[in-house]
Amino acid sequence: MLCLEEFIYALTFIFEIGSVTSLIFLSISFYIAERIKKLFPGGNIVKKWQIMQVLIIIFMAIQVVGLINIFLENQDLTYIISGILNLSTGIFIVILFNLNYKTYKLILHKSQNQ
Repeated sequence: MLCLEEFIYALTFIFEIGSVTSLIFLSISFYIAERIKKLFPGGNIVKKWQIMQVLIIIFMAIQVVGLINIFLENQDLTYIISGILNLSTGIFIVILFNLNYKTYKLILHKSQNQ
């Protein structure tokens, strides 16, 4: 049976792997957003995809700070990271769904005009 210290160490290790994996997925997402922006040169859609990229960078920064905080073991910083992550995730999801809808509408509109 695992003692509490071993259990916490295992959770910390899982968190580290999750954070690194998240950084990889966020980097891929940033690249995809860059490719989408090139499909729509100019216009409001590009500005909104830039906002998405800024939020992705914020997520990446939070992941890096979280990894550093494992070694610092600062509980207050953990609370701040959690709050920022929850708030920015909510904003990200709302913007993402709205942006997907507008992008899809734009594609439909352009395809109907051809």
